[in-house]
Amino acid sequence: MSLFAAVRLPREILFGKGQRHVVPTVAAKLGRRALVCTDERFAATVAFAEIVEALECASIDVLVHDRVLPDVPRDTVAVGVEMAREFAPDMVIGIGGGSCLDMAKCAALLISHGGLLQDYYGEFKVPGPTLPLIAVPTTAGT
Repeated sequence: MSLFAAVRLPREILFGKGQRHVVPTVAAKLGRRALVCTDERFAATVAFAEIVEALECASIDVLVHDRVLPDVPRDTVAVGVEMAREFAPDMVIGIGGGSCLDMAKCAALLISHGGLLQDYYGEFKVPGPTLPLIAVPTTAGT
């Protein structure tokens, strides 16, 4: 019997109240151009505006994709990725609920390796590292 396991863990986990204030410090270690994925509701909040402003104050150029929909339809991923390619981000930040974080993961993958999302369905389909990803969950569900 052959045993095989893979453990994929984030390099860093920051946990606790107010950790969104650390996002610019973490992002500055990863690059200078961030694609930020969120939904329209969260994009309209003061908290989101503060995060974007803090990123910009840390000399990070920001492109906001605030059209994330529930359950992330594949066609919306393609639209967001196409918009981001021209911007050429060197990191992706997902802020919001599970769909926002999923969109960020999909964007990091497709910007890095191209193709269609369905090209990566199944185990071991991703050929290598993707753009660095920062996930900022704002709900307790995911």
